[in-house]
Amino acid sequence: MPSIVNGLFAGRSGLSSHGTAIAVVGDNISNSSTIGYKASRAGFEDLIAGGQTAGKVVGSGSTTSAVNTIFEQGTLEFTNRPLDLAIDGNGFFVVADGAERFYTRAGDFKINSSGYIVNQNDKAVLGFPAGGTGALEPLNVNTVSQDSVATNSVALAGNLDASEPSDASAIPTAVEAGDLPSSASAGAQALTYADLNARAAFSTVAQVFDSLGASHTITFFAFRTSASNSYTVRGYVNSEEVDTAGGVTGRPRLVVDNHSAVSPDGDITLGFNGDGTLSNATAAQQTVSIAWNNGADPSSIDLDFSSFTQYSGSSNILSIQQDGQGVGTVTSLNIESNGEIFARLSNGQSAIIGSIGMVNFSSPEGLTRVGGNLLQQSSQSGEPVVGKAQSGTFGSIESGRIELSTVDIANEFVKLITLQRGFQANSRIITTINQLLNDIIQLA
Repeated sequence: MPSIVNGLFAGRSGLSSHGTAIAVVGDNISNSSTIGYKASRAGFEDLIAGGQTAGKVVGSGSTTSAVNTIFEQGTLEFTNRPLDLAIDGNGFFVVADGAERFYTRAGDFKINSSGYIVNQNDKAVLGFPAGGTGALEPLNVNTVSQDSVATNSVALAGNLDASEPSDASAIPTAVEAGDLPSSASAGAQALTYADLNARAAFSTVAQVFDSLGASHTITFFAFRTSASNSYTVRGYVNSEEVDTAGGVTGRPRLVVDNHSAVSPDGDITLGFNGDGTLSNATAAQQTVSIAWNNGADPSSIDLDFSSFTQYSGSSNILSIQQDGQGVGTVTSLNIESNGEIFARLSNGQSAIIGSIGMVNFSSPEGLTRVGGNLLQQSSQSGEPVVGKAQSGTFGSIESGRIELSTVDIANEFVKLITLQRGFQANSRIITTINQLLNDIIQLA
């Protein structure tokens, strides 16, 4: 049968459970300024001693069933620091200490002396490096000066004027276009860039890089042909950059495969339909090999003019897209909302380093706190789902912002007052039962 002593034990368990809850509130208040911190809440449940009789159940007090972390979105504070990252939505950043992985919402990252992006405790931030295996790996900003040095593709988009008069005689002959004066047959003189500009209906330039990171300029000239709705495009480089003898300064050399045309006379023929769209997309894509004379490997470059149109309007270039950044050091970083990291290089180029990795769990509340703003996987959290920002259920990454603690100070102090009263009441139970027991002893 339950006795007065049960009340003593109930008071003791009440003190313990309320003490734990007060400690949780204290932990929340202490972390009210901790970046990415999520407030916790102590849950109570009742205790029942064994040997109870139906209809005469007397409880034995309370205990804390669990300390739950409430994963709600925190306020994002603007910092204007590129490596301050906040997640707006679901997901966690992944950091690693060797093979051991941790998860966090605190995105106050930095770059260490080796160029790796790390958190404030020097744990490596994991992501998907450009050119990587597709698995989560540490991100190093210095790899951009080693990867994608040479240009392998150049794609140009624009419009060629449909009202340009036909002038097939303006297109240089093979001797004029490709031979140097010393090797010209029939006494022809190689053209200068000025000559080509005077003959061409339109011209533009693209900067490319060889395997050594040296910069070269390819000048593309578009000539109006005698055929209806047709242009001939030729690319030229400076002869002194490709000829073994050094060439002649200021003379153009046709972009050809070892000085033999990859298409007739090195031409790229663009034919258009009556509505201004391209009719021969395949012919508008050519691969050229350029043998530089500076010791670099020959450049194999895919040229793509398939996005050109022919409308009655000024000839113009809408965009030039190419890979290869040459050699340069990182001067600044820019991180997009999808997690992609772009580096601005000292050579004026920009390059993608990779993208920030993210994970999510079926039960984030099951993650285990290990300190340092870090969480670890547990049997209750489930397996990590790996992905990128703005894909699937993952939120976006906001650069130049940090996520503040979700602790509401006013709410915590209200809880503290309630728990304090509960603690005091349970202590009064113990003192009251102690007095009753003392009265019983006095009866003896």
